[in-house]
Amino acid sequence: MAEATAERDGDTLWVQGDLDFDSVAALWNATESLFADDPPARIDLQGVSRANSSGVGLLVAWLGLVQRRQQTVLFVNVPAQMRAIIEVADLDAVLPLA
Repeated sequence: MAEATAERDGDTLWVQGDLDFDSVAALWNATESLFADDPPARIDLQGVSRANSSGVGLLVAWLGLVQRRQQTVLFVNVPAQMRAIIEVADLDAVLPLA
């Protein structure tokens, strides 16, 4: 298991590592404060090496945080593995994917 990390640079949150059942809770706790006042406008997932449905759940949770602030976010460089889960779960109409 590779630890998942996130780093904010301007309006972009860069995510790296594995988004799985073992890492998502820790990443949620580490990033929740980054959405408090000025949520990121882009979340770049280019550095994600593996993901499962818990990673997709994290995207939905982040989207909720942004929408509660009445702002928008765009998920970019979403790995094919996550896109497949998003499509099967019929979330492609909900999650703003680039």
